[in-house]
Amino acid sequence: MTQAHTLIGRAGMALCMLALVSGCSTLSKLNPFGSGAVKPAELVAFTPSLNVNTAWKTDIGESEGGYFSPAVFDDTVYLASEKGQVRALNRSNGQVKWTIKTDAKLKAGVAATVDTVAVVDVNNRLLAFDTNGKQKWTTSLGVEVSTVPVGSVSTLLVRGIDFSIVALATENGAQRWKYSRQLPPLTLRINSPVDVNNARVYAGFPGGRLVALDLNNGNVVWEGSLATPTGTTEIERIADVTGSPVYNFREVCAASFQGRLGCLDAVSARPIWSVEFSSPSGVSVDDRYMIAPNELGDLFAFSRTGGKQVWRIENFQRRQPTTPTVVGRAAVIGDFEGYVHFIDRDTGKTIARTRVGKTDLAAPPMAIDGNSVLVQSRDGDVALLTIQ
Repeated sequence: MTQAHTLIGRAGMALCMLALVSGCSTLSKLNPFGSGAVKPAELVAFTPSLNVNTAWKTDIGESEGGYFSPAVFDDTVYLASEKGQVRALNRSNGQVKWTIKTDAKLKAGVAATVDTVAVVDVNNRLLAFDTNGKQKWTTSLGVEVSTVPVGSVSTLLVRGIDFSIVALATENGAQRWKYSRQLPPLTLRINSPVDVNNARVYAGFPGGRLVALDLNNGNVVWEGSLATPTGTTEIERIADVTGSPVYNFREVCAASFQGRLGCLDAVSARPIWSVEFSSPSGVSVDDRYMIAPNELGDLFAFSRTGGKQVWRIENFQRRQPTTPTVVGRAAVIGDFEGYVHFIDRDTGKTIARTRVGKTDLAAPPMAIDGNSVLVQSRDGDVALLTIQ
């Protein structure tokens, strides 16, 4: 199988429309290798102005499918891969603390709390281990998992393909609460994690809706609208929130597909501002900017305080850029060839580039400590990159 065909499969699975009654079809304009599609942009030459070093690098094993991202808690990095490897590393030097092999292949991980590390296997069971790698419990989730699980205090949160959210106790796997809602006939099949902050669970839904839930009991704190579906066909009316909502001071910000990008008041859900935009992968937010790619891979920066467009770059068209992660003055993205790009958040200019593996990233880069970023590629390479 060629690399191009492999990428077609990934793009199709990540962005196929899920008809709740039957079947799915890919969005042709998001397929970078479809008939008549524009070829991925060539890498642009530049003069580096930011020093990026690899502090350590390891191989956790391939994850051709599924949803995998490192988790960091205190001085430990936790990793997982499709073939069932779960590993704990020393955060500062990458040395292995322990490794275990699960009895089934995995489809999602990792979540970490003060006392629990959790992954999801292909049978949609949540497997929980203590911080020494000893198994604590296993529970069947009763729903097909569609994102990396999230750990918070004494709770593990899992999201289903039907966009439901299930909260389980880290102590014994007992369900604490479950939230679900009625969906439109067609939705995007996407990785749409939740954000946990300020004792709230923030989640995006089809139809451009944002919901804040009480972390303790799952009760709805508020529901707001980021985008309103428009058009005459079900396809045209898809306006699903993509990526994870981002809690930022008194705001919750997000992006949607075929909809809008903007922020709601974190207390009242009142719309603060929004602009017309379509993102397949979500948005990054810091104190100054919101940065997001569109379907073509063009990268945009908007002012966080009002939504004015600051810059747009076309360097990453059809390179399938990840959701950006802001570290210091750089917005960090990965692409389908394993390159990690550091973009000046004020100007949009590339200021550094390195490569981690030779495939797309399994998840967006993860910022750590304000001067480091953790990256996991689908071919199993994991690296801690430091900025100087």
